[in-house]
Amino acid sequence: MRSFIANHIQFTLPQIELETNIFKKAITRRIFTCYQLSEMKGDQSLNFGKADETYFDFKELECNGSAEQRVEYFMALMCETFKLSEQEAENIVEHYPFLWKEFFRKTFTYLKSTGLEKETFIQYPWLIAMSPEEINLKIQIISKTFSDWQNVNVCAGLFKYSNIKIGKLVSNWKKDAKEFDQPSKFHFLAHALKVPIGVIMNQLETKSFLLSMSYSRIQEGVNICLEAGVERKDLLNDLWVLRNRPVKLQNRIETLLQSKIPVKPWVLRARIESFQTTPNSGSHIQEYWEERKDAEHDHNLSAYLETQLKCDPTVVARMMKVFPNLQRATMRKVKPNIDYLLIEKRVDPSLIIMTPRILCIKFETLKDRLEQLETKGIPFSSLWMICRCQRHFDDYINRWNPKRS
Repeated sequence: MRSFIANHIQFTLPQIELETNIFKKAITRRIFTCYQLSEMKGDQSLNFGKADETYFDFKELECNGSAEQRVEYFMALMCETFKLSEQEAENIVEHYPFLWKEFFRKTFTYLKSTGLEKETFIQYPWLIAMSPEEINLKIQIISKTFSDWQNVNVCAGLFKYSNIKIGKLVSNWKKDAKEFDQPSKFHFLAHALKVPIGVIMNQLETKSFLLSMSYSRIQEGVNICLEAGVERKDLLNDLWVLRNRPVKLQNRIETLLQSKIPVKPWVLRARIESFQTTPNSGSHIQEYWEERKDAEHDHNLSAYLETQLKCDPTVVARMMKVFPNLQRATMRKVKPNIDYLLIEKRVDPSLIIMTPRILCIKFETLKDRLEQLETKGIPFSSLWMICRCQRHFDDYINRWNPKRS
């Protein structure tokens, strides 16, 4: 076992060895870059999260060890506590680069004692940046209204909101359901789609519109889709379709049935132009169906990614979970980016795996930003900055200029 000393207290590293090249070459270099930027710009101009010193558990984190040692300890804790693989731990460090400085050691123990599952932790790793007292108070607020939500795996997605907002949300959901059979609209969704309530609550991470949409609107939309023959699993995977007004959904379903086209959520979400008719050619929906069917169903995106990135199906599944938009991406969208990165720029596939968002940005943006990095001689061991907004990317480039002159 290895150990290091922090504030005259000796910490023993868990019995897990982490020696991957990805970690050493990508993660640590990225952290080193963050330190460089911090020195150049100063802490006041960098918004890396909560700045209040009381937020950090310095008794747990301050140490004389290097950044690499501290990150290694953080990764080992995750692996030991939640049975993560080394790749899963690296993905968390990649997507939450400052979490290793913000976590509470005692929160690991607390979350494990509450029965937090591995899948829940992977979806909400930022939970360890909250104290046990904070988490417990939020659970109490939620369970006062919905007693069956005491399980942290069900309500963890709500913890990112303030206690006041959580209280208002659960109160409004209960009032909204007074005239209905189920305790809340989320209970209705779970019942209608025949899935555990936790599966529905985890959808809120990417589909926040469900927070404010009324029970009646959701119920009407779901019933219309199911009566039209939409598969429950398809509806669950594409709840975005519920953003359409029920009348609009009904009209589109009638158009599809008249055209003898299967009713799928992604077809119901098509642009309005696809459902418009012309005197000569009639409805454009048939053309839209054929185009999307060729692009998405004749080509298996997951299998394509497995082949191009030379990885296992579980890795691709994890990529799609980290960046859900990839599930809805088309081959036409993804292929140019992959070809450019792997063939022309010879980027290591592991970098793409760690940053799946890179596959869905505009090809012109991807090409332009990589060329800027090469022109200015800025090395990159990760693709994360290329996916940031234009302002952040420009700021990153400008901060590097003094170092290169």
